[in-house]
Amino acid sequence: MKAGKNFRRLLTTVLQVVFAIILIIYFIVNTVVDIGRSNLTYTTLSFENVDSLPPPAFSLCTDGVRYNFNCTIYGNTSINCPNLIKFVNVTGDNLYNGWFTRCYVFQTTTPLFLAKPVASPKNWTAFQSAMFVQYSFFNASTISKMQFMIWNPFDLPDSEASASELSSLKTPQILSPYSLTQSDANRERAFTFFWKRHVFLNGTTKWQVDFRSEIGVASNAFGTNNSAIGLIHLKPGSFEVPTTREQPFLQPVSVFTMFIVLAAVLYTTYYACLGGRGKYRNYGLAHIITRYFPQRYIERTNSRALKPTADDILKVYLDGLNKVDFDDS
Repeated sequence: MKAGKNFRRLLTTVLQVVFAIILIIYFIVNTVVDIGRSNLTYTTLSFENVDSLPPPAFSLCTDGVRYNFNCTIYGNTSINCPNLIKFVNVTGDNLYNGWFTRCYVFQTTTPLFLAKPVASPKNWTAFQSAMFVQYSFFNASTISKMQFMIWNPFDLPDSEASASELSSLKTPQILSPYSLTQSDANRERAFTFFWKRHVFLNGTTKWQVDFRSEIGVASNAFGTNNSAIGLIHLKPGSFEVPTTREQPFLQPVSVFTMFIVLAAVLYTTYYACLGGRGKYRNYGLAHIITRYFPQRYIERTNSRALKPTADDILKVYLDGLNKVDFDDS
């Protein structure tokens, strides 16, 4: 009987430890989840001056006429212009084949515009523009209309931006029937653009571009019945960029409250339902499983031995007698 009692007591202790470990793990996991949920974010707005900015991207589409391009930046013709302007394959794209058959895309995220350019404006060109793209075509059967749109260069994935040719089927963001405008090929256009950015909590940045078209430009473009020259000017409106940033907002009071409440609930659950509360209590899942109830093994004691003796009574009445002061007078 004693061996069975010891075995059940050992098994009960093991179950109590297991239940305690499970509740502790649950407590830790739930606390971590509560901390994660309490990490709210708020957004701040600031206007930050930057040293450089990239230009917006544009798409230029026509019929089968081949275009030539020259890019001028701060008065110097860029030798990298052929790499910035890519041919777009619209063959098989039924959405646009009725409009045009050939497109070109100017796209780069390189910061080409400088807040403090090395070249002075007086040394730029007669067009007096920080950057412009001159396009031309010759020996065409007839002068053609041109489709044009400006868009965000960061919308193009890096894998596609590095490709020598683009496809409207793979990267539809380079063409939008709602953004394309039709105009004469021999025309000069000037666009002023403004950048905005949003910095997420993980540090990644999303750029957005707005632009406005300038009117009343004295045109330097010209054309005949089979050729045309046109210009596209791109100018930064400001190097002060509105920036919104996500900031962490931790609520320590809420986390502490949830911590205390959960600890109290688990404490009650363990002693009331799982492990059992007292040394001789008979409730608790661990006791029920092992059928170990310590109160069965309590040895009865002689009730007479619990009665106070004469010495105990005298100690009560004579307590403090040696502390009494007697007056001999």
